[in-house]
Amino acid sequence: MTIFSTTETALNTLVGIPNAMGVFLTASPDALPDEYLVYTEIVDISRQHADNLEKERVYTIQVSYYSRTGLAGMPDIDGAMTAAGFQRGPGRELPYDFDSRHHGFAKDYTILLNQN
Repeated sequence: MTIFSTTETALNTLVGIPNAMGVFLTASPDALPDEYLVYTEIVDISRQHADNLEKERVYTIQVSYYSRTGLAGMPDIDGAMTAAGFQRGPGRELPYDFDSRHHGFAKDYTILLNQN
């Protein structure tokens, strides 16, 4: 399983909210859903080696939530990600997008995965 499939599986538990790895960023502002998630890998760092092979790697994934109705009704992204083994990291509000009329919030999540 890749970090991307692990992330997608976690976010797919938030039923009814489309998510993608950057797909929505290329859509025209009017074509965007009222509510959606975008995720991207921020960094990955090797953590353990043995016998000249990488055994563990830590990944940081940023999940960004966008909504035209504001951020008060954000879904439980923390719950979905932590249930999949991620640890919560820092979060930050994103600038309001006047073209698409979306409010945004981004949060980082880290996970340590075996590299078998």
